[in-house]
Amino acid sequence: MKFYFIQNNDNIVINPSHISNLIKQKFSPSSNFEIKSLTYKGDKWKQTDINQDDVVILGLGHLFNPEYVRGEIKAQVSYFLKKKVKVALATEYRYFNYYRNYFDKDSDGMAIHNLAWKNRLPVLDVYSFLNSWYLSDVRKQSDLEPVKYRDNEQQIKSGVKQQLFENFISTWLYRKFIKPNRSQYLYGASIYPEVWSDEINEEDMDHMEKIGFNTVRIGEFFWSKLEPEENHYDMEYLRNLLEKLKRHHLKVILGIPSPTPPRWFTLHYPEARVVNKDGQVDEHGSRQHVCTNNLVFRKKVYQLTKKIAAVANDFDNIVAIQIDNEFKCHVDQCFCESCKKLWPRWLKEKYGIIENLNKSWGTNLWSERYPNFDSVVMPTKTPFTHNTGLENAFADFTADTVNDFASGIIQILIDNTKIPITHNSSMNFNLNNFELFNQLDIAGYDTYPRFDQYWNFPINLDLFRNVKDTSNFYLLETCTSHVGYIGNYVPPYSKGYLPVEVFLGYAAGLNSILYWPYRGQRVGVEQTHSAVVTQAGTPDLGYEDVLKGEQILNRIKPILKETTVRKAKVAIIYSDETKRKMNTESGGIYQYRPTFTEVYEAITRRGISVEVIQPNADFSEFNCIIAPYIRSVDQDLLNKFKYFSENGGELILGPLTGDRTVEGNWHNNDNGLGQLGIWLGVKNVVQYLSSEDKTAARVQVDKKEDRFSGLVTLFDTDHEMKDVRTIAPVAGNRSITYQNKNVIYIGGMPEDCMKSCFWDYVIDKYIKTNSEQIIEQMDDGIYKYERENDDFVYIFIANMSDKSRNIRVDKENILNENNEKISVGLHKFEPYTYRIFKIKKERK
Repeated sequence: MKFYFIQNNDNIVINPSHISNLIKQKFSPSSNFEIKSLTYKGDKWKQTDINQDDVVILGLGHLFNPEYVRGEIKAQVSYFLKKKVKVALATEYRYFNYYRNYFDKDSDGMAIHNLAWKNRLPVLDVYSFLNSWYLSDVRKQSDLEPVKYRDNEQQIKSGVKQQLFENFISTWLYRKFIKPNRSQYLYGASIYPEVWSDEINEEDMDHMEKIGFNTVRIGEFFWSKLEPEENHYDMEYLRNLLEKLKRHHLKVILGIPSPTPPRWFTLHYPEARVVNKDGQVDEHGSRQHVCTNNLVFRKKVYQLTKKIAAVANDFDNIVAIQIDNEFKCHVDQCFCESCKKLWPRWLKEKYGIIENLNKSWGTNLWSERYPNFDSVVMPTKTPFTHNTGLENAFADFTADTVNDFASGIIQILIDNTKIPITHNSSMNFNLNNFELFNQLDIAGYDTYPRFDQYWNFPINLDLFRNVKDTSNFYLLETCTSHVGYIGNYVPPYSKGYLPVEVFLGYAAGLNSILYWPYRGQRVGVEQTHSAVVTQAGTPDLGYEDVLKGEQILNRIKPILKETTVRKAKVAIIYSDETKRKMNTESGGIYQYRPTFTEVYEAITRRGISVEVIQPNADFSEFNCIIAPYIRSVDQDLLNKFKYFSENGGELILGPLTGDRTVEGNWHNNDNGLGQLGIWLGVKNVVQYLSSEDKTAARVQVDKKEDRFSGLVTLFDTDHEMKDVRTIAPVAGNRSITYQNKNVIYIGGMPEDCMKSCFWDYVIDKYIKTNSEQIIEQMDDGIYKYERENDDFVYIFIANMSDKSRNIRVDKENILNENNEKISVGLHKFEPYTYRIFKIKKERK
């Protein structure tokens, strides 16, 4: 493998042999690779001898120049990707200003991350690394010098800079491209030793080891144990705890406890607390009560992260470091003084000049026009509601800046340790998950599904295994029986349900299932939450099923180790951007999570396995793609839709796909769907709420009638869907469906997705035929995941429901685990049962 740093400057000078030696000394003595640094002028970069599967890192050391990113670097990305070269991007090198103590992403960084998003490229985040170094390094003043011909600006001294960057880059390269992908299967729970006595902690560690747990998750909340007073650290607490866990042969996922700043912090820095839309200040006493944009908070978190990393390096039983905990779980937008200062700067970097903002938002309406960026309000309380463009921009600002905070933690860990880094995200929070996980080594998430809504477990598997292009992903929190806190009691799982989650989870590619918590909490607010053992240490409701889960993992582990995941051929596009925008335009009826899940249900509960993918995914891996609720379709995504369909892929668009601009506004052409509508050739688009009997939109499919609900989109078209007739007198002769060869547009959602003749028709005729499933018929409640090696495809099948369900086997060469033939025909699966089938691959 060869690495090429292609630069048009010498702002960061690196010695390739130094980096190679560092990688071999620190991580991988036997690795076979070569590193080169090429500085070019003009288009000399095209003359480099770079071949397929080599790696190029573009833009290292460039100063602020967004046009260079959008022009030259973009052209380089396109050139090298066509040659099947692996590409990574570097964010800008930055000087430090004497008088400016706040660091934020600028338009150059936005352009780099946007280019990385479009092409799913890793980012060497030099910009964030420098910011976190500057905030966290107490010795930085001696390492800085004035920049010639630039007033009030400093830069890192050349000798310090080369050493600093070579160390950082060597670790980053190892993580992203060199480190072997060794799967290990983790099973365990979160523990909170800071809450319990040493005797109880010892008892719990003994018992976890006894029942087969191999991993614990610790530390995401115990900041006050590590820094009981400001700048007075007690890292011996962490060191002693890790030594005890190691003696019990327990692996560790170690948390960075930034969600719970201690009381001393909020006493010393009360202005750092979160402020909500109504101007109310969050008080100390819960978690996530401090704004991640506050500069002092970032500084303290980054300093603590360095201390934790230094301890973690001494313990080989730490398998991952988790940053923070469930970003945006309890708070979303903040309106504190830090955000107030950062907001106009972010807008300026996004829009360039104020006229661009006014035009994009349409601020001539209601005399909203802004004379400059400093005058743009935050969407706090107002008599009616704010401009759509303002609301959506502030949601993007919030998601963008929390990723900036996260990136600072990540760069410090990259620089100071080789331990993999993860985070526990969720479908419930307003984040940009791709950009977040693009900086992390392992995708991670939490989920707490109800057993009677079992589809909420596989939907998370299907989403988070596709956030990154790596094979590992972690379930970091789930319950043994039920969730709960003092404000909400929740019923428990049925006996036998939990082992099904374990069986399907590991089959789908999970490398970790960790329960929350191990011992029930006796204080705080989450005492009603189920655990492995109760507050008294006795078995909780799910205890027996937890033990069965460990037995299942041991039973299937030999197959897991010799196989890889075989992805489904049908995909549904999930969009974090749409999730944020649906908060702005909900119509009083929409939330993205349940709205998207309804589409997922309609397909998977009819027996079709799917992948849940990001809009930037590689569409060529699939036969059929469904794109619901992607309200803004830009030219890049439209080009992907066109290419996919032109190459034979079945493309199903809607509901609501393409009906708004990137700002959340309506299109101003007569087709109402922008460039997407022009491509489809639809005209005279109208939308209305289908809710009342007299005006509801309906369709007739093979003499059966189906009623649509929610916001429906109807249009004039010469390509109404075959065998489907629209009945919507209020909309005249317009159609709610479109079909031209292998491209379909659906203008609404049937009222009941599981009793819908329309969904029956679409799935049977257009989705199922493209699924390439070995098991072609599975009743509602049956879910499966496939794995493969050179010889066999293994099919992990389970009934997640509390009723008996059937599958139908049509192929004669399917075997069970004992190599016995499975008979053709129906096979019954009792509630919460699971089996492994396999079929021998045909040699080509």
